[in-house]
Amino acid sequence: MEAAYGRASETLEDLKRHLDVGDGRLCSVKLRFRDPDESDRLGEDSFVFLWLGSVRWHDEEGIFSAEFFELPKEFEKWHHVGERLGIDPEDVFDWMVLDDGKLYGGWTLRVGRDRVPKEERDEYDSYIGVSRYMHGTLPEEQGRTNAGCNGSQRSVT
Repeated sequence: MEAAYGRASETLEDLKRHLDVGDGRLCSVKLRFRDPDESDRLGEDSFVFLWLGSVRWHDEEGIFSAEFFELPKEFEKWHHVGERLGIDPEDVFDWMVLDDGKLYGGWTLRVGRDRVPKEERDEYDSYIGVSRYMHGTLPEEQGRTNAGCNGSQRSVT
């Protein structure tokens, strides 16, 4: 997973290019959140990783923003679905763009898929909506619409 996090960090500029294209692509970023209740219970920091959608880049501020599209019950007292957060680029643990079944980025998803038994991978791909894992990270079409990304998401881990 450490290599996946590193790859995501190295390719954040490519995510920005996808955001410029917009055009109905589903864009998400994965963030790490400290779980205060679990941390208190364990007596040490405990973290949860969550995907947020409807990603945008704010050039003047030098930050991304994204919305919660689902939350674990234990986080509902701090956040709500539809809430938009400002995100420093160094806080992005992963990013993914799903464009008509083609997955760009999604480095931790790829690691997770590799851990799934081969006979279950088609089901995994179907669940997250992937028909093709792209080797490159750049969008196939460049057109500067600055449209951001589509907000509808599906639950992925």
